[in-house]
Amino acid sequence: MLKLLLAFFLLSGCSYADDNAPGTAAESSSGRKTAESDPVKAKAAGKAGRNASAKHEPYNMDHFTCQVPAGWEAGRDKASEAKNKIYELELLGPRVENAPVMIYAAYYAKDNRDFKTYGEFIERNSKDAIGRTETPTRKYTPVKETAMNGIKALSFEREVKEFLHPESTSEESVRVREKFYVLPAKEGFFVLHYYSPASVFNKYLPVFKKLISTFTPL
Repeated sequence: MLKLLLAFFLLSGCSYADDNAPGTAAESSSGRKTAESDPVKAKAAGKAGRNASAKHEPYNMDHFTCQVPAGWEAGRDKASEAKNKIYELELLGPRVENAPVMIYAAYYAKDNRDFKTYGEFIERNSKDAIGRTETPTRKYTPVKETAMNGIKALSFEREVKEFLHPESTSEESVRVREKFYVLPAKEGFFVLHYYSPASVFNKYLPVFKKLISTFTPL
């Protein structure tokens, strides 16, 4: 949650730059881990009022290509990528209920610092730390085998109650819904991750689906 709070604090001052996509942006992610022990939190947020049917434009990285929503802010932390061997594109969309809509597309190299295998990634993100799939503040769907553009993949969702002011007595919270696709690779694996306030999950899901439909590992 601390990262989520930091996101809100930085909202008014974030700036971005990226060599791969003129007019989009790069932001430090401080070596974010996607794990139950350190769940993904929004680190920043794009401007409000972006359209759910946004146009898309090509985006190329060394490890994959895809189409990203035009107008959403794109970020990479190349220093962290070199250190952690996790090569990640972060897309920041509109804010709803004091939380951003976000999409991540990442390649986890075989020797990345966080997960030895894609199975470990799934194990640590598809249930809580003691193996539960439902608690008063978290709910996980079963992991399903699927295919993404003809490529073997595994998918699951989770819904989490996020308290917006964990260091105070405030009970203000937002329900966040997330969807993951994990694609095994010859060396390492890919993760596509959609993060959204539950109230607008379906509204912006087509943006994520468009990225998925154009995602090509290299």
